[in-house]
Amino acid sequence: MAQSDDSSLRVLAAVERNRKRLWAVCYRMTGFRADADELAQEAAARAIERCDQAHEDDPTGWLLRLTTRLCLDHLRRAKIQRRVNELVDPLRDWPIDDVRVPEQTALLREDVRFAIVVALQRLSPRQRAVLILHDVCDRSLAEIAELLSTNANAAKAALHRARVALTTARVHEDVDIPVDRAVVEEFARAIEAGAIERLTELLADDVWGITDGGGIVQTAKKPSFGRRAVGRQWANAKRRLDQAVTTDLLELNGEPAIVIRLASAPTVIVAIAHLETRQGRVAALRVNRDPRRIAALSLG
Repeated sequence: MAQSDDSSLRVLAAVERNRKRLWAVCYRMTGFRADADELAQEAAARAIERCDQAHEDDPTGWLLRLTTRLCLDHLRRAKIQRRVNELVDPLRDWPIDDVRVPEQTALLREDVRFAIVVALQRLSPRQRAVLILHDVCDRSLAEIAELLSTNANAAKAALHRARVALTTARVHEDVDIPVDRAVVEEFARAIEAGAIERLTELLADDVWGITDGGGIVQTAKKPSFGRRAVGRQWANAKRRLDQAVTTDLLELNGEPAIVIRLASAPTVIVAIAHLETRQGRVAALRVNRDPRRIAALSLG
């Protein structure tokens, strides 16, 4: 009985010490705040229920393995890696009044661009798990191999492939910090004027864009890459809407985001666009058309 009590106390202490870490693992594995909240809570609950399985003096490693298995099971069930149309989740979850200094915004951007966009699009769940456990949680390849029911060489190979994918994605890191407000304002004017040619001129050659409809509004299933593809996407959106719009800028996390409204009904928000800029051009766009998020913003 005393041994069981000791295990329970050790696990409880480990859970309390690592709550933020567990949440971070779940967030980086799934890419969604809501999923991370649920999975981190479930991991803590399971750890407490199964405390008799934690035999180490410091059960942190055991706790991380349990959490990662939980995330992998979740990914297999939900097939989140296929839901690239919902990758704008960070924009959907950020509050309006959450004003951050540019350095903090840059850190969030790093998480969005690489931990989420790259991981969910380019890494398999297994590669994602190996990368996070090794580079974020400082677990050994032997521990990771045991968790994934494989060997250390296979885990090492998966880690290498994951790092190659991340390195490839980091071709351009020289985005403006903070974002170039003049470029955002010019882009907003082009949207309002319906000037697709001017809008396209503002795009960098290697621009990428993604639109989230929240599973309610039909949007492209995959991100668009390159000036021509992104420009065509905006031209198609203008043709489908077939109505005049107005734009204004909203400070979101200390940087301007473009709010697009119907000119005939200014209270109706069509979309919210968050831009990244580089050398006078738009380097990335995340467009949110999720009606639930737009309603939650309560913009009048």
